[in-house]
This record gives sequence, C-alpha cells and structure tokens, in this order.
Amino acid sequence: MRKIAAAMSVFVLLWVLASCGIPERPAAGNDAAASLPPSASAEEAIEAPADAPKKVAVAPEELAQYAPEMRQIYDRGVLRVAVYSQDREPFFYTNEDGVLTGSDVELATDLAAQFGVGVEFVRTAQSFDQVVDQVASGEADIAVSKLSATLSRAKKTLFSQPYLTLRQGLLVNRLKAARLGKTDGSLLDTIRQGRTPIQIGAVAGTSYVRFAGELFPHAELKTFQTAQDMLEAVLKGDVTAIFYDELQLKSMVESNPTHSIELQLIIMNDQIDPISVAVSPDHVQLLNWVNLYLQTNESKVSELLGKYGIPRNAAALAQDAG
Repeated sequence: MRKIAAAMSVFVLLWVLASCGIPERPAAGNDAAASLPPSASAEEAIEAPADAPKKVAVAPEELAQYAPEMRQIYDRGVLRVAVYSQDREPFFYTNEDGVLTGSDVELATDLAAQFGVGVEFVRTAQSFDQVVDQVASGEADIAVSKLSATLSRAKKTLFSQPYLTLRQGLLVNRLKAARLGKTDGSLLDTIRQGRTPIQIGAVAGTSYVRFAGELFPHAELKTFQTAQDMLEAVLKGDVTAIFYDELQLKSMVESNPTHSIELQLIIMNDQIDPISVAVSPDHVQLLNWVNLYLQTNESKVSELLGKYGIPRNAAALAQDAG
C-alpha cells in the first residue's frame, strides 16, 4: 500500500507541474536570438567586433552636466550607428567569420569607445538614402557608412567635417564612346555636352543619381539596384557610361581584367565627393563632439584608412593614379 501511495504522490506532483508549465530550454542554435535586446530581431542582429567597446562608469555629478542628448546615449549604453545593408568593401562588410568589419566599422567602434559606451550597428537600410533617413528619424544616432554629404541630405540631417574625400568618375564603354563622334574637347566634354544621345547609369538610392542629373543634364539617366547590375549594363552597351566614385570604379576595373580593354576610366578631378558622419538633427552637441574627435584623431583616422588601402584625400588619390 505504501508503494501505491508513493506512486500516486509522484503522479499528482507531475500533474501539477505540467499544469503550471515548465520553461523549456532554448533549442540548440537559438542562443543568439535569445540574447538579443528587445529592439532587435534575429535577422537584424550583427555580431560585434571581438574588441567592441563597453560602457565606462561616469560619476553622477559629471553625468549631470552632460547635454541631454549626450546623457541619453550614455544612459542607453550604446551608440547606434546606421550602416547600409549591402557590403561595400573595404568600408563595411561581413568577413568569413560572419563579423562586420571594415574601415567605417572600426571608425564607428572607436567613436563609441572614446564616448564611453558600446556600439550597436543598425544594418537594415536598403539604400544610402535610407541610411540618412534612419538618422533623421532618430532610429540611429549617427551613420558611418561611406556616406556622401550632399546639400539635399543636409536639409534633414547634420554632417560632420569630411573624414575622406573622393573624386567622382565615369566608366565608359569604348565602343559606345567611339560612336559619339570626335569633338574639339575631351571625351568627358563630349559626354557633358550631350550632342549625341547618351545614357548614364547610377545606383538607385545613392547621391550619384542627383550628381548625374546636375552634371549631365542632357543625358538619359538609368538607375540600377546594385553596382554589379550597373557594371553589367555598361559592358553590354546598354548605357554609354556609369557614374560613381573613383574607388568603386577602380575596383570594378581591377575585378574584371578581361574586360578592361572594353572600358575607359575617367576621373573627374574637379568633382569631389566628401564622405562624412551623418548625425541626428537633434544632436548638435554630438555633432560638435564628432568633429572634435576627427580633428584630434586625424593621424589615427588616416592610419585606419591606410590600413584598408584607402588614401584619405583627392590629392593623394591623384598621385596614386599618376
């Protein structure tokens, strides 16, 4: 009887526990999703660099003197940095280990470290214009994303002083260019004059769509979703030329050596592309802080860019190009 009573007690205990519900252990492979902050989803999570900065303790009396916007970032514990969702080596890309890396990633990480907080990368924007929108709306505090500072973008967000200056350029289909006919000027002059129908390609959602409209008003502008789509279009002759920054265009040529004879690279020394940090329009104090960081860390920024093979200004790029 005692055995029967004991068995009944165990049965009743199990029935009670089952009714109350026992928390299940996470399934294997779900650790990352389980550890995400409430604002992030598994799809948005990005593995931070191994040496990601941590929040540094600040005395209450010192914190009380922070500007409200700066105190808000410190209280949150992380600097939210918007980065375009598609890789742009060597500025930002996911390496073989699945870790976000690149010159802009390291720059943003050091900004957060010197601020005294951690870093959180927001990588959901489907275009560079959307990166700006994320900063303008307050979804991110700043953007470090090979971002061109333009007059139109400056109407809705703040920009730091440039930490990199690129030149604009064209990659021209030689066969299409030959059909334009000879003029007294250069090929670039011929394209700008637009006496013969010309098609110029640019990546949608980038500053180069607006730049192209301003520089080549007589050309037919065609936009493409990716740089690769744009490259394929100029190789096929679907457009006369494609328009982008010199680093991107040089990378295209170097990555396609068998097609180099079909293409002509034109660098426009009189057209620069300032690359800056975008800052939320409500964070004027943060903008001042970022500018001071860039001024006082000039050699560090130059060294960082050099680590990834990026000359810092157009003058250096011009020397490199010969």
